[in-house]
Amino acid sequence: MKIPFHNKRKIFYDDFEVKLKEIFLRVRERIQKAKRDLEERNLLFKTSLSSITEIISEDWIERALQKARETLAPSIDEIPLNLELRKLGFFRKIFERTFPVTYAFRLRYRYGREFLDEFMPISYDTFLGRGSYKFVYALPWKMVIKVSKMILPSDPLCGSLFTEVRKKPERFLTSEELQLYEHFSKGLNRFQKEFLWFQFLRLGLERYHYAIVKENLPDLIIPTRFFIGMQYRRHFLNDSVFFAIKPMDVQVLLAGKHLKELIKSGKRVYPENLLLRWITPPKYKFEFDIGVFSNIKKRVLYKIKEDLQRLANFTQRLAREEKLILDIHTENIIITIPEFELKLFDFHIFDEHLYDYDDKLLKNPEKEHIDVIEQFIESFDLE
Repeated sequence: MKIPFHNKRKIFYDDFEVKLKEIFLRVRERIQKAKRDLEERNLLFKTSLSSITEIISEDWIERALQKARETLAPSIDEIPLNLELRKLGFFRKIFERTFPVTYAFRLRYRYGREFLDEFMPISYDTFLGRGSYKFVYALPWKMVIKVSKMILPSDPLCGSLFTEVRKKPERFLTSEELQLYEHFSKGLNRFQKEFLWFQFLRLGLERYHYAIVKENLPDLIIPTRFFIGMQYRRHFLNDSVFFAIKPMDVQVLLAGKHLKELIKSGKRVYPENLLLRWITPPKYKFEFDIGVFSNIKKRVLYKIKEDLQRLANFTQRLAREEKLILDIHTENIIITIPEFELKLFDFHIFDEHLYDYDDKLLKNPEKEHIDVIEQFIESFDLE
């Protein structure tokens, strides 16, 4: 029996409505699950904290930085760094020469207005390096200042942790910083306010990443103070200056070798599948030369090995339990000289699905970091 056209149309729309409802319910369930996961996330914290700033003791940081201020920094020539690994690009070098950074201040809110604190002189000659998100300069005393680069809210750094900061900024920013934002936002248009607020939220995000690592690997991190700073650049035609408000941080200057500087060679590893060779980014198997340090006692190597394994274990747990990736590239880990201690001085954490976002085939991004650490341990030849 032939079905009338109007009945066919009704059956089609009923079927379409059912499918649409199913899609809606699936999407809603995914959103609700993501929301529940976000609320239940503990980020491997040992205790529940109402404010992230509670676990970053300002007194502890101040004591460490005060000691560093009392010691003159060594000249760049005296620091055992391979500056070839940290050079600026051609166009950035021209910009830095044309509009050199001259100094920076820590911005505070005092006496009902902005208050400039901690004068920090900077020059092109004190440039130590640049990462994906910051420029690093040496200060006259034994400290470095890291000035944040400009990024957009769409950057992979601004994932689920950034969402948490945006939802509850009072957990990640001090009351003084919130007052400072209110002070600076007066008279700004909507776009300017959003841009300024993003700078403050990014400061909270940097502090959040640091707190996660500090809570789990307290002895491996460098004391770091995060703050909103004002950076000044000089115009090349006259003595006028222009400034920018940016998230910054200061750390104790450590002499040592990055893991990247101990790489003797990097052999490219090709996938067996010919198609994958064309569409996946290159991978390298690193060979390390621990002999760069000359003679190291075996017990010191065992301690470095233990610390590296703790770092690898924490990275695995963070990826497995929280779906977050701790960015521990070889240039973010240093072995100090002459103490031969392992230290971390960069603390960026990405969502698993955003990390290495150009490589859709990489299922476990943290494994790449852990493999390099294991290869470095093998170079100790302890077994």
